[in-house]
Amino acid sequence: MQKINRHLLILFAGVFCAPAWAADKPLSVFPPSDFHFSGTWDCSGTFRNNSAHKSTFTGTSILAGKWLELTEQDVEPATGYLAKYLVGYDPQEKHLVEFDANNFGAAIYTSSEGWQNNVLTMTSQVSRDPKEPYAANRFLYSVTGPDTFTVEWQISKAADLNWQRGDFLSCKRRL
Repeated sequence: MQKINRHLLILFAGVFCAPAWAADKPLSVFPPSDFHFSGTWDCSGTFRNNSAHKSTFTGTSILAGKWLELTEQDVEPATGYLAKYLVGYDPQEKHLVEFDANNFGAAIYTSSEGWQNNVLTMTSQVSRDPKEPYAANRFLYSVTGPDTFTVEWQISKAADLNWQRGDFLSCKRRL
C-alpha cells in the first residue's frame, strides 16, 4: 500500500509540476522537425501588388547554435534590397525576438508562442500613429518540406489586427 501511495505522489507531482517545468524551457529558434535553414535558398513569389518578387536567402546557425541568421537579397526587381534577420530567444522576456536590419530601415518582431505546426509568426508592436501606413505587421515563416519554406509578410491597417497578405515568397534549397 505504501508503495502505491509513493507512486501516486510521484505521478501527481509530475502532472502538477510539468507545466512549470515546461514554462521555464526556452522557445527554440529552430523548427521542431529536422529542418535546417542553413544554406542558400532561391525564392520566388509576389509583392502585395501582385508583381513578381524573387530573392535569395542564406541561412546559418550562429552564436553556438543559439541564434538563426538569415540574409535576404532581392533579385527581381533589382531594387538593391538587402536585409539581415537575426532570430533568437530573449530569456528576460521569455519570447523569441527578431532583429530586422535592412538597407531601407530596421524593425523588431517577437513571438511568445514560438514554432506552432511548423509555422513561426513574428509580430511587430502595434502603432497607434495615424501617419503610419499600417498599425502592425508580421512575418510567417512556414516549413513546407525538407528543402522548402515560405515567408509571408502580413499587415494590419488597424490596431484591432485584421491581417492582410503583403509579400509572399516560396523558397527552395539550392542544391
